[in-house]
Amino acid sequence: MPKILVIDDDESLLVAMRLTLQGHGFQVETAMTPEEGINKVLSARPDLVILDVIMSTGYEGFEVARTIREEHKLVELPIVMLSNVHSVKKIPYRFAPDADYLPVDVFLDKPSDLEEVIPTIKEVLGEQREEPAHPL
Repeated sequence: MPKILVIDDDESLLVAMRLTLQGHGFQVETAMTPEEGINKVLSARPDLVILDVIMSTGYEGFEVARTIREEHKLVELPIVMLSNVHSVKKIPYRFAPDADYLPVDVFLDKPSDLEEVIPTIKEVLGEQREEPAHPL
């Protein structure tokens, strides 16, 4: 059962993510601060990280992603950035994964229905495979 770490400062979102992910058979760890998130990446060894952009002091999610990739050299750990930065900040451009500036696998806007995130998580984890009609 894959383990997912969700890093977000919104407690109600963490509860909703936990319930949604557990309902799909994932183990779930949560963290509410960048520091706690990085510590849990190192101690819990998740299979995937879901990371918010905007936390208590700004765009901390970007720094967390860079710390995971550059400082801790966890380049194989999938990171899905899930944020409402585009709707909240009304910026005239869109963030997207970039090896130099935003080292994440996927950047998604937070949906109103968290179930919408599950196919992306499964795809990133490599679980989006069809079962054979007649197994060997």
